[in-house]
Amino acid sequence: MVKSYLIFFMCWLTGTVSARAQMMSIDSCYALATRNYPLIKQYDLIEKSKEYTLSNAGKAYLPQVSITAIEGYVFGEFPGTSGGGNFKFIGLGQVNQTIWDGGAVKTQKNIIRASAETDKASVDVQLNELRSRVNQLFFGVLLVDEQLKLLEIQDTILRNNLNRIKLLNENGLAYTTEVNEIRVEQLKVRQQRTEFNYTRSGYLTMLSLLTGVRINEQIVLQKPTVINPTADLQIVRPELLLYKNQRELVNAESGMQKVNMMPKIGFLGVGFMIAPGASFGNNKISTLGVAGLSASWNLSAFYKKSNDKQLTQQQLNKINVQEETFLFNTKFQMTQSSASIEKQKAVLSEDDEIVSLRQTIREGYQLKYNTGMGPLIDLLNATTRESDARAQKALHEMQLLMTQYDYKTISGN
Repeated sequence: MVKSYLIFFMCWLTGTVSARAQMMSIDSCYALATRNYPLIKQYDLIEKSKEYTLSNAGKAYLPQVSITAIEGYVFGEFPGTSGGGNFKFIGLGQVNQTIWDGGAVKTQKNIIRASAETDKASVDVQLNELRSRVNQLFFGVLLVDEQLKLLEIQDTILRNNLNRIKLLNENGLAYTTEVNEIRVEQLKVRQQRTEFNYTRSGYLTMLSLLTGVRINEQIVLQKPTVINPTADLQIVRPELLLYKNQRELVNAESGMQKVNMMPKIGFLGVGFMIAPGASFGNNKISTLGVAGLSASWNLSAFYKKSNDKQLTQQQLNKINVQEETFLFNTKFQMTQSSASIEKQKAVLSEDDEIVSLRQTIREGYQLKYNTGMGPLIDLLNATTRESDARAQKALHEMQLLMTQYDYKTISGN
């Protein structure tokens, strides 16, 4: 996982955001935001924790040594002692070497691996949510850029008319109020440009914080290509892998039920020392050692076998219901998004004709004004309506593109 992010980052360094081109794609933002998010550090922590825990589990087959030392007063009658002789030092040493643990170590390692994979999948789910944040900021900047382009067109039209009016005014053929009308419209355009520039700067600042890369005003966000994401996309969200890993973890943990019913066989060595020694008839004992095979079998696991199986099945059923609910909600979101895409396509199909008609109307009023057959206010109103039509078209295009990428994000593609 981390390796793939590094590859993405190298691609970004070599091509996506070059000092020459100053371009940044949405895929680069996805990769950078994931790489920069603090949660990604969890991958290394989970992996290291798994390695240490596996190592500890493997040490269960090493000899287990325990030593106990007691210095104290022995109450009651003790062979070979009388009076103050009841103060004794007793030492006990024990060595256990597991020969067969019923599969406990193997099962424990399976649980550790399954738990680590589940934790990683949980991190994947949280990191995937970054795509939605990137979409909002990235397309927000693109929408502002489109609006700024339209304001530039409107400003050019106003500037050309202002130059014409000034020339006519110098010749006594135009009124000063008309010059002021144009200037008012230019100031409105300037206000809108200022607002959009501040909005764009705010979006870029947030996108910089999200990606960990300084995105200044000179970097151009590359407009993504129009796609058709509703063509039989399968759901490949990381949540599905999380549910799969959770089931594997439950199954691995259920393996301990079988282990608990198995006998445990090992080698046992016990050493005993008492000082001063104790007399037992004709013999005086100060040390004693015993070695041999040991076997233990806890039969209580058989009593819980049926209930444990039912508990395991209930856990699996719970995960299955969660997955089923997730798929239902995701498909519902995809259906909503797909319907929105079709609606936006239908609306957008009329925008070109509306813009074309608004441009023709504005050009007609321009001709009337140039020939003195129409007032300036009609031309200004027509210019504003044409600008609004172009702005609506740009908005609809960006909304469609953003909805298409949201659909991809919802499906996990």
